Amino acid sequence: MRRVLDNLTGDLFEVVASIPQPHPMNAGAWRFRVEIAHVMGAAIAACGKDRYQIAADMSRLLGREVSINTLDKYTSEAAEEHIPNLETAFAFDAATGQLALVDLFAKKLGCRVLPGKESLVAELGRLEVLKSDIAKQEKAIKRALGEQA
Repeated sequence: MRRVLDNLTGDLFEVVASIPQPHPMNAGAWRFRVEIAHVMGAAIAACGKDRYQIAADMSRLLGREVSINTLDKYTSEAAEEHIPNLETAFAFDAATGQLALVDLFAKKLGCRVLPGKESLVAELGRLEVLKSDIAKQEKAIKRALGEQA
């Protein structure tokens, strides 16, 4: 009988959730200009809006004009001097409906972004671990008291 290669089933032994690691603290290692341009370009492509609409939405959110030319420079590898400031990055993520720049920022610091319900699920998991740890501590204390009495 001929075996069929299954490309849809994941590897049972693959490590899916890796622990985020902060970016190295070497001199010059924190120049992310090209990566920012790529992330912004991918967010624009994924959001379903054109650049004109994104620039208009950002302008409205910021209360100042963000031109299509500026947005194009943010997404260009060649425009070395055009890096969005934090306020502009927030507006970009909001206008695109993506978490592109905040996610990049978090990853560089060794963190993850968990939007909406995902953060509540993570908090629930954290509380379950705490409850388990507390139960173990209670048992250890009761055992110690039982041995001393």
